[in-house]
Amino acid sequence: MKLTAENKRLIPAVVLAVLFLVFLEFRSYLPDWNRYQPPETGEVRDISSSLIDRALSAYYEWMTDEPIVAIIRQDIDAQIGAISPDGQYIATGGSVIRDIAISSVAEKRIVRKYTAHAGNVRAVAFSPDGRYLACGRGFMAHLKHNESVEIWSIQRGKIFKRLQGPAGPEMNGNDVLAMTFSPDSRSIAVGYVTQQQGDSVHLFDVETGKRIRAMHPSSSTQNPFVFFDAGRYLGYESDRFHVFEVATGKQAQEFKLKATYALSPDGRYLAAGMQEEKHLKIIERQTGREVKVLGAVKGYYRLLAFSPDGRYLAAHSDDGLVLWDISAGKILRELKGHPDIVSHWIGFDAEGRYFAAVCERYVVVWDFRKMVEAGRAN
Repeated sequence: MKLTAENKRLIPAVVLAVLFLVFLEFRSYLPDWNRYQPPETGEVRDISSSLIDRALSAYYEWMTDEPIVAIIRQDIDAQIGAISPDGQYIATGGSVIRDIAISSVAEKRIVRKYTAHAGNVRAVAFSPDGRYLACGRGFMAHLKHNESVEIWSIQRGKIFKRLQGPAGPEMNGNDVLAMTFSPDSRSIAVGYVTQQQGDSVHLFDVETGKRIRAMHPSSSTQNPFVFFDAGRYLGYESDRFHVFEVATGKQAQEFKLKATYALSPDGRYLAAGMQEEKHLKIIERQTGREVKVLGAVKGYYRLLAFSPDGRYLAAHSDDGLVLWDISAGKILRELKGHPDIVSHWIGFDAEGRYFAAVCERYVVVWDFRKMVEAGRAN
């Protein structure tokens, strides 16, 4: 068909209109270069819905036969995350991310951002009662800082308390690597980069913001902390696996295996992904007795996470992401439906309804109960 002169004049206008609509859709994925500084109490910014979000989620869900609930696009590559106790929201951050992104599982998108004045988001944690969201930050070495932990009131959408790090304001020893709330949500354990005096894990009172004690001795860790025995003990991995008595701050137990660890929610068992033997072992924590060997991989174990009931274990290694049925000693499911590589966080909600993983540009959420039902049927 031959174009008329009038149609030729309309083509540039149509092209510009299409490009403008594309820009509006992709604008939310661009890094936030806005120099506006939020108030000291922080602020919550709502994020508008996007057709691109919905289309990408639907496409990747259609491409897999796994029981995926949501595939949520992140506007910047994310490395760390946390899932709310009710499983409805996932908070994410990363090495170049200033604002905490809050993704809704139901809406399959980022719905809001918790914005503060400086530093990147190195660790996030929801309190078990759902009232608070904690953010641990890292800073450039030349920046002066001291209060590198923010505790946000989720109901008010404001920073409720800032916690002072163990180092002076001119040192980067305040950078946070990991954190978790106690079962009653009244205290929070924070892991900092290694301090000169060797005490890198500190316990704070949430309401007052006061430091309760440091753990002696302790070193830095990027792996999850686990409170167990009604909050009497704290277990975590650094170069080894440590168990501390919370009331005294004294070390009660130490495991020296060359492994990636995870502690069961009740503290009874340790999962150890052996770095030299390549086996995945279940160890009775109190006695150190090996009770089960689940399998082996060709590469290295990167992340391990127990389900809330302690019956299942998620394992991410160089070979991929799998879910184990511990008592049966078999793989429940190999998960390949994530559209990007798994980063530094996998986890379950408090009820074991969902299993989620941060995968760089995406957060992927599976229906864990459906996977268990399918595994039992096979």
